[in-house]
Amino acid sequence: MTGDIRHDAARQRYFVVIDGAEAYLTYERPKAGHRRITHTVVPDALGGRGLGKRLVTQVMQDVIAAKETVSSSCWFASALIEKTPAWAGLSA
Repeated sequence: MTGDIRHDAARQRYFVVIDGAEAYLTYERPKAGHRRITHTVVPDALGGRGLGKRLVTQVMQDVIAAKETVSSSCWFASALIEKTPAWAGLSA
């Protein structure tokens, strides 16, 4: 699969562009050391490629590396975090 996930910290989003279409994940920082995932969006043209999971995995790797906590108001990210044992303890 082509397309590297990039992080735009200023806009609080992770994104990947493939064939001119963009999939992205947005988050907020309600307090220091914490990220709240707000949306994961994969357009129909990019569906079925696992991009949503890749985006959530990338933000979670960054949360772990920064020793932060995470919460989510995005149903997709919440479900993935809940069923991944390594991430469950990071929720706040």
